[in-house]
Amino acid sequence: MHLDTQTTIFMICFVYLILHGAIWLALQEYRSYQVKLWCAAGMFSGMAVVLLAMRGQVSDFLFFYVAQLLMLIGNWGRMVALRMYLLPEPQHSVYRAYNLINVGYFIVFVYLIYFQQAEWEALILFNAFYAVLCFDYFRIGLKLHRLRESLGAKLLMGGGLILSSTLAIRAFGVTLAGTIDDIYEPSWHQALMVVGQFMAITLCNIAFLRIFLEIAEQKKMAVANELTLTNERADVMHRNSVNLKKLLEEREEIIRQLTVFNKTAGMGALVASLAHELTQPLAVIQINTDMIGLVLNDHDAKLNQDTNIDKALTGLRKANQRAVTIISTLRNMFGNGRKSISIFDFNSLVQDVLLLCQPTLQRHSIDLQVNLDPQTLRMTGDKSQMQQVILNLMTNASEAFPASFQGVKRISVQTQMVNSHIVLTVADNGMGIDPEIETMVFELLRTNKDTGMGIGLWLSKAIVESHQGKINFTTALTRGTTFRVELPNNSEKNFF
Repeated sequence: MHLDTQTTIFMICFVYLILHGAIWLALQEYRSYQVKLWCAAGMFSGMAVVLLAMRGQVSDFLFFYVAQLLMLIGNWGRMVALRMYLLPEPQHSVYRAYNLINVGYFIVFVYLIYFQQAEWEALILFNAFYAVLCFDYFRIGLKLHRLRESLGAKLLMGGGLILSSTLAIRAFGVTLAGTIDDIYEPSWHQALMVVGQFMAITLCNIAFLRIFLEIAEQKKMAVANELTLTNERADVMHRNSVNLKKLLEEREEIIRQLTVFNKTAGMGALVASLAHELTQPLAVIQINTDMIGLVLNDHDAKLNQDTNIDKALTGLRKANQRAVTIISTLRNMFGNGRKSISIFDFNSLVQDVLLLCQPTLQRHSIDLQVNLDPQTLRMTGDKSQMQQVILNLMTNASEAFPASFQGVKRISVQTQMVNSHIVLTVADNGMGIDPEIETMVFELLRTNKDTGMGIGLWLSKAIVESHQGKINFTTALTRGTTFRVELPNNSEKNFF
């Protein structure tokens, strides 16, 4: 009979090893610490069962102490592995309780065996302790079932109940016996415990495998859903990118149209001044032409010695060149507004615009102070658009003086190179900007002028920023305004 009981216990050990080894191999691809812990702990319990089935063939030290220690380690590892399914719910307090209970049990068991030689009491303690401890399998399964209803959680609950109840029955049967002469002696409660062990171990291992695969499948589905959402977001971003590109193209066209519109509007203000300015060189051309004609008609004059002819020709050439310069600048400035990128000297650009502004400044008795950087300030950009910016700033500065202004009207223009940036400042000593609109001067259709349209400064800001630059200002009532434009030197960047 001893052999039959021991053989049965060996069969339990075989179940331990086979099931945990199979799970280890089946889930090896996941490289999970939880799986390794569960399987290693089960193998520790299997080795403990081997020693418990070999009393008389191994020393009492191995049978009582090493086997108990291996069984404690095995159960502790499986409990920890199962509770990892409950994460991220905190488990530290439970792990500490496991440790204290296991240490306390082992101390009591060693005391009963080593000091009291009370094997009957130790066997009752063994079965009762694991009956209580293994009830945690059911509790863990119940928590998992409440979190998400699954077959694995139900199997774990069933396995935990069977394991705990059959061990409790074994403890009750040993207690009723009152003594024990042979732990392998067949009995009804031992039979129930052995059958329960087979069923519980099988159910718990299947439950662990099932729960692990269920969670892995949920993670795969979550990854698939996330990938789907990512693809959807990518599609939305692509559509938004296309829409943004269209908006930027529309913005470019709006700025181009407003540039043309602003040029057209500004042309009227320049016509009156330039008509008078162009009249002067044309009049000089006419006078000198008449003089040359008179001299040529005088047959007695010695043409090669007459200094009047040289003076007339020199004046004619200068006046003609002045008229050509003015007309060329106007042609460039009032083009069709299409983007035309080139490299040019910023100082020369400023001088060309100031030449156009000169009649207006003279008519309004405004002193102009110009201080250009002596070095060549080369930049890459749309020359026509930058002319518009300078013209807008000069126009605003010349209109900063009311009719009742007392004192000397003054506008100063300066260019300089600061930290690889071209800096243009246009300052006036006029009345300054009204504080009520100071924060809105660069907004479209914002102006404090009776005849203004609120386009110039907004357009200037858009042009400067499209050239990777910055524009700002400082102002004070009755003390004037200073606009500062910073542009990259010889930038090769693309513009809107």
